[in-house]
Amino acid sequence: MKYLILFITCLGLLNTKTIDVGDPSIQAVCKITTKDNISHEGFITLINGGYYGMFSNGFYFEVNDKLSFRKLYNFNFDSFLKTKDGKIKIGYESFTARREYFIAHTPYHGYSKKEQNHIETNSKGKKLIAEKTSKFTYKLFDSIPLFKELPREYHLRYDKHEKLTKKIAMADIISIKIIKQPSKIWLDKIAKAKKLYWDDNDTEDSTGDFLEPTWYHELIQDQKKFNELKDYYNKWKK
Repeated sequence: MKYLILFITCLGLLNTKTIDVGDPSIQAVCKITTKDNISHEGFITLINGGYYGMFSNGFYFEVNDKLSFRKLYNFNFDSFLKTKDGKIKIGYESFTARREYFIAHTPYHGYSKKEQNHIETNSKGKKLIAEKTSKFTYKLFDSIPLFKELPREYHLRYDKHEKLTKKIAMADIISIKIIKQPSKIWLDKIAKAKKLYWDDNDTEDSTGDFLEPTWYHELIQDQKKFNELKDYYNKWKK
């Protein structure tokens, strides 16, 4: 049964929407350094997968009253760094923002390629709304919710598991880096969670989602798979 599921999952990656297991989420081990020079490590989701496509998490910056923009994780994401003079550097971009947020995509909303941003406030707090012919939303966080442990369902969901996170204020952060070679403590936590996930789902009567998340540090070791998934993501995003 397990090998059949793995085979179907692989077909799903190659044939995109032809197999009803959806697209994979990309999760990673992340290192965040704060102004007090303390480093915090944990798990984050870079890209949410599912039955409706691949939706990146990332950051939302308010530059001034008229200018704001999103910087989302993709397969070429460079580290986030805040300099002593307050400038934010991401890759080759450098700018000053009066306010920055971590944003996580809200599941089950349609995708459109030319969005315009605006903020709405409702009883559950602020949401970033992007809309064209359809709407979808991001949840705004003043802090990054960093998972220290993996939930039993193995997928990190900011709309479901926020209480499991350690929140690190965006205003206190000086750098964010995706770890390419996690230490043994994080690899052991992943291995334990993966085994539990398969034990929960490897039964004939299971109704679980068998598409497990893809880990960034494993993905970059397989250049062929990395390129295939990156090309699919870029084509889908268009």
